[in-house]
Amino acid sequence: MKITALLPFLAATALATADASSSAAADPNPAEASAPPASDPTPAGALWTASWTEASLSAYEKSCSAKSTYKASIYTLAQLYPDLETFAPQLKVFYNRQLYPGSWEGVDKHGNDRELIKMDVVELPWKVREWIKTESKQRHYSVDGDVVFFAPGAIYPILPLWVEGGDEVECSGKCVSSGALNDADESAGVFDGLDAYSNEPADGKTIGKVSHKLSGEGEVEFTVEALRVKLAAGGERSEL
Repeated sequence: MKITALLPFLAATALATADASSSAAADPNPAEASAPPASDPTPAGALWTASWTEASLSAYEKSCSAKSTYKASIYTLAQLYPDLETFAPQLKVFYNRQLYPGSWEGVDKHGNDRELIKMDVVELPWKVREWIKTESKQRHYSVDGDVVFFAPGAIYPILPLWVEGGDEVECSGKCVSSGALNDADESAGVFDGLDAYSNEPADGKTIGKVSHKLSGEGEVEFTVEALRVKLAAGGERSEL
């Protein structure tokens, strides 16, 4: 075959190779490039919201229960300016690149629909204030002077610390450990720590839930309830 006859074939081959190289450079991993984007991380509140109902507690007895009710101001990010203009710079720094803990249901509404609760620090239960001081690297509660901001979902991961304080307290059963000197010795209360806390019932575990209602424009009233449960005699763990 003459060389002149090969020239068109060689030119076509070279062009095809160049096109393939160009495509490979632009899209080195076609399968990866066409894959759907990763889903959003699960908010902390969603990990700890109650996964139980009264029906699922039928195999358990409540050895202790307590609940506390609080009143606070609530805002959405859309109200950051002008309502929270004084606190906005600090809030932006504190929550920069941090995962939003979630709404009352533990979900992330994203954008301007995200909610923030504002309370006076002194209105927080003592155990929550101490936890914030101890957990210096926590990114759920932003303290600015005498006030604190947090998302509703930030209550769930430390829920037991929210009971036995606030405007209304209700206790039933034995709410102090065997090491307590008397019933008023709250430092030995069964809800002082988080070791036994779970979002689903099990023998000897602490579970809890949060309910809320709007009490006025920009005002919310929320109730935190904690329960210590034990498997009833002859009972079996119910499927959730």
